[in-house]
Amino acid sequence: MIWRSPVLFGLLLGATLAQAQTPSGLTLAQLLEIGLENNSNIRIAERNLLSAQADRRGSFSGLAPSLSASFNKNPNPGSFTNPATGLDETLPDLRSSISLSYTIFDGARSWYNVTNGRIQVESRSISLDLARQQTVLFIKQAYFTYLSNRALFEVTGEALELSEGQLELVQERFNLQAVRETDLLKAKVSTGQRRADVHRARQTLAASGTQLNLVLGLDPLTPVRIAAEEVVLGEKVNREKAFSLLGQFNPQLKVQAYAVQGARINAKMQRGVLLPSVSLRYSTGQSGTTFGETLDRDALDRNGVTNISISIPLFAGMRNTSSYSRARYSAMAEEERLSSVERDLRRQLQNTLFALESLHEVYPINQEVLASAEADVRLAEEQYRLGAISILDLLNAQVSLITAKSTLVRTKYDIKISEAQLEALTGSPIE
Repeated sequence: MIWRSPVLFGLLLGATLAQAQTPSGLTLAQLLEIGLENNSNIRIAERNLLSAQADRRGSFSGLAPSLSASFNKNPNPGSFTNPATGLDETLPDLRSSISLSYTIFDGARSWYNVTNGRIQVESRSISLDLARQQTVLFIKQAYFTYLSNRALFEVTGEALELSEGQLELVQERFNLQAVRETDLLKAKVSTGQRRADVHRARQTLAASGTQLNLVLGLDPLTPVRIAAEEVVLGEKVNREKAFSLLGQFNPQLKVQAYAVQGARINAKMQRGVLLPSVSLRYSTGQSGTTFGETLDRDALDRNGVTNISISIPLFAGMRNTSSYSRARYSAMAEEERLSSVERDLRRQLQNTLFALESLHEVYPINQEVLASAEADVRLAEEQYRLGAISILDLLNAQVSLITAKSTLVRTKYDIKISEAQLEALTGSPIE
């Protein structure tokens, strides 16, 4: 994979950004691709999965026989006098041995170890899905926050242009002595406030851009252009379907469910320590003065010994029983933690659904408020030209328009952020 070579990944990421950042900027899909490839939590989860897969392969060792061979040489061989010949002979200084052992029964610990290996692989796989899902959520939250701040910056810019235009009108009328000096001062103050709003909005936009870069795993000082995509609001969500998807697909809930299974299996493995174990062992060996003699097949067959051993744990200083009790209580704690996680996730989903429903109800109202504020500003401008209202009434109408535009922008992107949170909770987009 690309992430296994940081230098190569950096070069490819730079090339991707250079190619993807067309004059229109990066789309959400491109941002997600960059963020998923560059996120360290995902890389850690991938390595954890590989580690679990390696442990899974090793878990089968308890079900397979064990074969070993050894070859020894005595550096200081002794000698003895053969009573039959009266001659001094050298003792054999070489020895080879072969042993084969197989565990027939160990309280089912080997089988539980295999099961636990499978559970760990599945759990790490879901943890990888969770890391990807969380990354997608963080990217979408940062992305929609950036779009919201960019739209608000544009609103403050429009408000400044409107205020500057109004200031020019008041200045002209003041020069003609058609309005009082207080009107001109109020128009100047209003324009100054709009300029301050623009500066604050620019700072907020820059901060949200930096946050987006951090979520993407990029240099905070690297400018990233974001495409002006059309934001489409989703439909209202069916509550029953949302809670059903939460129980079926939420990865956080699945990870905790696997934690419960693993703890239960561990308790069963600890219980197996209290049961007898049966093992079979075959061993043979041969000594000689030459290597060939130690490998004489007939001699190895004659020296072969087969043993069956039964081990019964009678007393181990309460170590085994305390380990089993600790594992059993740990499983009970994981079960309680699963219930706690499920309750908390249901609470989060309930709050998200409530917020989303409220935003969907408020959004059309905000659209109507904006349309009304735009009409009020047009009417107020005409009335001010005719001298029917004061400058303060006109400024109030303009402030109402700015507030209505800002509120509509915030509501729109709050809906998109809530939709992203809902997708994360349910584990999949809700159509």
